[in-house]
This record gives sequence, structure tokens and C-alpha cells, in this order.
Amino acid sequence: MNLKMHSQKMTVGTFLADWGAVASIAVVFILFSIAAPKTFFNPDNMITILRSISITTVIAIGVTFAFSANIFDLSFAAVATVAAAFSITFMAWYGIPMIPALILTVLVCMVVGVVNTIVSVRLRVPAFLATLAMSFVLDGLSLTYSGGSVINPMVAGAKGQAIVMQIPDTFWQIGKAPVIIIIMFACVVFVDFFQQHTKHGRFLYVVGSNAEAGRLSGIKVNNYRMLSFVATAGFAALGGILIASRAGTVQAAAGSGFLMPAIAAVSIGQSLAGKKKANAWGTFVGAALIGVVENGLYCLAFPYYSINIVKGLILIAALIMSHATTKEQA
Repeated sequence: MNLKMHSQKMTVGTFLADWGAVASIAVVFILFSIAAPKTFFNPDNMITILRSISITTVIAIGVTFAFSANIFDLSFAAVATVAAAFSITFMAWYGIPMIPALILTVLVCMVVGVVNTIVSVRLRVPAFLATLAMSFVLDGLSLTYSGGSVINPMVAGAKGQAIVMQIPDTFWQIGKAPVIIIIMFACVVFVDFFQQHTKHGRFLYVVGSNAEAGRLSGIKVNNYRMLSFVATAGFAALGGILIASRAGTVQAAAGSGFLMPAIAAVSIGQSLAGKKKANAWGTFVGAALIGVVENGLYCLAFPYYSINIVKGLILIAALIMSHATTKEQA
């Protein structure tokens, strides 16, 4: 009898650990659908939720690379801000055509990943501290570049930068549905394939779980750490481009609001389907949970200044369920 009860307990615990995030989405979705059937449970609002989580997901997808290599990168939000500013000003202020401007934006931001690698890997500064310092540098760069003002591609810059080119309508379409949603799913599918079906994705996990064992196996550990830094910066840059395209303007620290949601999304999604490691679809599920909760609270006309309290409590519950068997497995 006791053995049977123990087996049932383990089964429930395993289910919560593997599917706790998905279960949380189902529960809050049902609750919000009952509480606000007209405003929450309708096709238009489902599209709104997907659009709202697209930027968080794209940025968080980059963070999965850092987590895979056991690196805690705090600079990605500041990178997103820089990318948002550069993407529209390269076109508006310097007359660079859209595609080259966007490619140049991503490349410039990926250089930040290279610098993070040099400071953290070569100079042996802990990644947490190196990227924290980098975030301060990038925030200052963004403020200096914009003159401390909101960047609006329709008006001259705060430092007198003239508008030499009108932003193409194609750029503004990137931040709208369904394009932004398609970009989100494309990133998830691409990174999932890389992580699960290529040797480089598997090597990245080896580096994150046991770098010394990977080194003894012939894996070039530092190269994969560089890959994680550069990929994190690259996806943050793509997220920054989406921020600019969706908002139309760029405020100071525009990317800072995505710092904690992205980290939370990756953390929640690590246990999806028993993977116990950062993965693309798990990150999407984590971002979806955050998006559903936030959207549902707005539909209930919940006071905006208290939304983070409820959202944080629900995320804590999701994390507890996602790690329900950690103690048992230790």
C-alpha cells in the first residue's frame, strides 16, 4: 500500500516537473476565459497575446544559448536597446537601405558578444560581472547616442541629426501581426533544430554541464562559450529591431523591460518534457505563460501598478511545479 502511494506521488511529481509550465498556462487560461469571456477569450485577443510575447520570446531564445553553456549574461537587454536605436537611425539619419541597415545593426551588436567573451573567457572575469558592467556601458552609449531623448525617425535627432531618409513601410510591417509572430516561431524552430539535432548544439550542452569533461573530450570549450555570448547578442539585436518596428520610436532603456521576463521564460522552460536544460520550445512556453498572465490581468482591468505582484506570484508557482522533483532527484 505504501509502495503504491509512493509510486503515485512520484508520478504526480514527475508530471509537475515536466509539464508544470504547460499546466500553469492551461489553468490561468481557463480562469481568465471564465472571468473575462468577452475580452480575453476571443480570436483577436489570442493574436494579441502571440504578438505581445514575440519580442520576449526572440530575446529569450538568445538567452537559451547562454544558459546552455552555463553562462549568466545580463547585457542582452541593453544590447536590444542599442539595436533598436541603431536600426532606425541607420536608415533615417545615415540613409542606409533597410536590409543593409538591419544586417549592420545585428553585426555591431554581435561584436558586443565578442567583447563579452574576451573579458569573461580570456581575462577570466565572471560572466555575471562582465556582462553587468557591459550593460552599464551600453546604457550609457544609448543615452549618449540619443542625446537622452526619445529617438523618433520622423524628426531630427536631439543632437541635430537630420532626417535624410524616410523609413520604408516594410520596416513597420515587421512589428505587426502576422510577420512578428512568424519571426518568433521561425527563431524557435531554428534554435530547437540547432540544439537538438546538431553536434554543435550538443557540444554546447556538454560545455554547460561539465566544461572540463568536454575539454578532455576534445571540445573547444572557449569557442562554444563565444558562440553563446555572440548568439545571445545576435538574438537580442533582432529583438531590438522588433522593438523599434513595433513601437515606431525608441526610448532610453527600451530593452530593459525584457530583462527579467526573458530570464524567467528560459528558467521556466528548462524542465519542459523532462529536458532539464535550456531549450527553445520550453522558452516559448515560459514566455507564453508570462504573456497570458499579463494579458488576462489587463482584461480584468487589474490595477497596472499591482500586475507585477500577481504575475510574480504565478511565476513562482510555475517554477515550483517545474522543479517539483529536483529535491527527490538530488
